[in-house]
Amino acid sequence: MKQKQILEKLNKLENLFKKKDDRPLSFKEAVAYLGFKPSYLYKLTHRKLIKYYKPSGKMLFFSKNELDEWIFSKSKVASRKLQVASGKLKSPHLDPLPKGEESDIDDEEEEPP
Repeated sequence: MKQKQILEKLNKLENLFKKKDDRPLSFKEAVAYLGFKPSYLYKLTHRKLIKYYKPSGKMLFFSKNELDEWIFSKSKVASRKLQVASGKLKSPHLDPLPKGEESDIDDEEEEPP
């Protein structure tokens, strides 16, 4: 029982720290923060792929923490590890990438110093 209480308190502290760093971002700030073009961010909001807020019914706002969570939830490595765990792939290092996916690793060799 004590361990459960400790975990609950740790979760509460973690949430408090997240809220402390969170702040609303305007559309322009979100574009700059993410490094996207405005048209791409509009496309993501239109398709409801990214969470946004319209408190006045016109201007778009974003939560910095929610943007961070969205970015890190789209990890290619994590999705490939899930495929390995589910048995769809034998190893994320040995199997080729699915058709149409590009590797994040450069094929260029480094020059010796």
